[in-house]
Amino acid sequence: MLPRLLLFTLVLFFFELGVFLVVLPWTGLWERNFFLFRFPELGRLLLDFRLRGAISGLGLVDIGLAAWYAANYRSLLARWQAEVSAAKHPR
Repeated sequence: MLPRLLLFTLVLFFFELGVFLVVLPWTGLWERNFFLFRFPELGRLLLDFRLRGAISGLGLVDIGLAAWYAANYRSLLARWQAEVSAAKHPR
């Protein structure tokens, strides 16, 4: 039961993190954050479209990773359960 829950949580985490990273750099929250007010010299860097695109690209990688884990769910679950049972009953 634990490996199934862990794998499901991993898929959900990567998907949510990916969506967050894809959307956040293009919202108003990104343009009005603590670091821009505290350190105005960072404004040019944080508002650069290339940095925003790179962060969104990282989000797409996370979504792809979640999709890969979801597509290989059964095989990964079988492998993890075999490793857990082998750890419980060493030879």
